[in-house]
Amino acid sequence: MSNCEYLGDLQLDQDGNVRIRPVAIAPLPERKYRPVAVPISVAQRIEAGEAFVTPVVGDSMQPVILDNDTLVVSTVREPRNGDIVVVHTTQPHPTFDELCGYVWRYRCRRSGMFLTKDNSRYGRAPRPVRREEILGVVMRVVHRQFRDLHENDVAVQKIVALHRSCKWGRPPADVGFHRESKLAELRTILQIPDSELIAGRLPWGLLRATAIGDHPHAKIKAGDILTVEVSPESRVGLAVIVRNRTGETRIGTMERDGLETTAPGEFYLNVGDRRVALTRKRGQVHLWWSIAIVRRVQRHVEARDGQQQVVHVSGYTTRDGKVIAPVVRSMPSNANQKWKPRSGSSRRELTSFNLTSKVARDDDEKA
Repeated sequence: MSNCEYLGDLQLDQDGNVRIRPVAIAPLPERKYRPVAVPISVAQRIEAGEAFVTPVVGDSMQPVILDNDTLVVSTVREPRNGDIVVVHTTQPHPTFDELCGYVWRYRCRRSGMFLTKDNSRYGRAPRPVRREEILGVVMRVVHRQFRDLHENDVAVQKIVALHRSCKWGRPPADVGFHRESKLAELRTILQIPDSELIAGRLPWGLLRATAIGDHPHAKIKAGDILTVEVSPESRVGLAVIVRNRTGETRIGTMERDGLETTAPGEFYLNVGDRRVALTRKRGQVHLWWSIAIVRRVQRHVEARDGQQQVVHVSGYTTRDGKVIAPVVRSMPSNANQKWKPRSGSSRRELTSFNLTSKVARDDDEKA
């Protein structure tokens, strides 16, 4: 039931057919974005007009791209099969207003070029695409440095509408956030950065956290970045985080005895050298409970030079469908130092602007 979504109320139309009256979603408040830090090499390509940066809203490209991530998009590289691309749009979104484009996975076959989504919730049907529609190829995903307060506004509005329709009264005051006890459970095995919290609370949606210890059976090492979905749902073959009544927490792959037979046995966690029984009485009695699913693992790589030179990028803009390079700001050594354009720069006509002007939506365009 945790994956159920309230779509609307049933009603009869004039012909007597039963239809769904969808939930009316109010336009979301304008988001505020902050400058992001990118390596010097990337900043040079941005300043040369060969790339631009854009924040992302939506969840259709999870678990690779999360809401509020920032994309570095190349405008000169040709898309190849499997690349993530930004597709140009000229129409405003009914919920997110003005956007620069939509994020898709590019596929190229003998039959032609088409686009797909990474998140299975948005279907697997491919969408045909022309080369001139592709605004650029994503060459880097900058992990978000903060969560937005309005990130789950659509889901919250649906919960409020469901309570109103069923006359359940007001929804809980903490709707949109996980309980403190759930955050405490996750922290026993994961290091959750402040950038994934809002005022110390964990919002709904996928999050990135760092593994505290080694879990060789799950091919996870300490320091690896895990993209985690907080959910009690689980199934065989998934890497899950489970917890028992004594507070012990483990990460492993869920499996089940006799799955291909007519009478499957117990669920268990494969931890390499042994198995941890998750249930008894053929799955009817739970000994462990799933608290989260590991959707993606990114290997931790030690920095060679210790401190990588980076610069702050303030945003981007478009003009008649053409991307104009953003202003690149050198990272100040103190709060009073300000960036000044180089003398004779060919991009001195570009002035500072904010990321709030337009964003890339990683969701399907609504009708």
